[in-house]
Amino acid sequence: MSDSSDALPDTSPKQQALNWLVRLRDDQLTDADLEDFAIWLASDPAHADAYNLAEALFHDMVLAGREQPRPSSAAPISSTRPLMRSVAPKPRKHRWRRLQGAAAIAAAWLLATQLILPRQAHWLDALLSDYRTQTGELRDIRLSDGSRLMLNTDSAISVQFDAGLRRIVLHHGQASFSVAPDSTRPFEVAAADVTVRALGTIFDVYKTDAGLTRIEVKEHAVAVSAGRETKLEVAAGQAVELREGRPLAAPAPVRLDQSGAWQQRRLIINDKPLAELVAELERYRYGRIFLSDTELARQRVSGVFALDDPDSALKTLTLALNLKSSRLGPFWTVLHR
Repeated sequence: MSDSSDALPDTSPKQQALNWLVRLRDDQLTDADLEDFAIWLASDPAHADAYNLAEALFHDMVLAGREQPRPSSAAPISSTRPLMRSVAPKPRKHRWRRLQGAAAIAAAWLLATQLILPRQAHWLDALLSDYRTQTGELRDIRLSDGSRLMLNTDSAISVQFDAGLRRIVLHHGQASFSVAPDSTRPFEVAAADVTVRALGTIFDVYKTDAGLTRIEVKEHAVAVSAGRETKLEVAAGQAVELREGRPLAAPAPVRLDQSGAWQQRRLIINDKPLAELVAELERYRYGRIFLSDTELARQRVSGVFALDDPDSALKTLTLALNLKSSRLGPFWTVLHR
């Protein structure tokens, strides 16, 4: 039997599951899509089988590891499947079958971290860090030099103090720093390729999963550098956003009473897109929140929300905007009209 005869048809449960995986992450997800998904799940017990979905995910992960071209979001996912099978020799395929159990476990983990709990997928950082917070947790920490910091939700840092330098590594998340004076040991915060040096100050650093680092200064100033670029000074009342591999941007004024409200467990949104508000609420709760269409995502909103109960905040938002909320299992919430 030839390799091509082993290829799964486009209608296989595995292929359909992979298609649904991508479709449910689309920003233009509609009510009709959700209804179709529910019907598909109910039509065959195999459709809900985590093993089939996990195996399909793991196939794509292996394909990416071999540096094969990735399909664009608009391309049908099935186009990658026959390609992988047509070039794979039979011995490799037999070894693959013997590893299916391990593949299912690995792919199930990939599904959970990428689709269900993307903001909580920092297991390695948690192992390497000295201090960390769980989702929804805020933590006030006093360091050995007398400096204080507050860790926001789902954040992790490492402390590297020696005789000549006080260095904090922000692995992920957000922290506010109040630095104790010490003229013999500068205080620095490293986040990816960005370094922030305190100039006797109170400041905030937020490293996102999307490669963005945001620095806000409450008192005095900081010196910011990225890679080999010249240092940029950011003064009190200013903020700067830096993306990996891009030049330093100019600082801009910032409303510290709004941006720093998280330290009082509040979220203040003033005339921002709904998608931005939803993204912030996601940081403080498990699971994903999807918006049904682009128009809804762009709708401007304002308000003050309690971060110690993000589900109640989400319910208040839904009522205020006259939206409907649909749940898909314990982790997915879809807001729609």
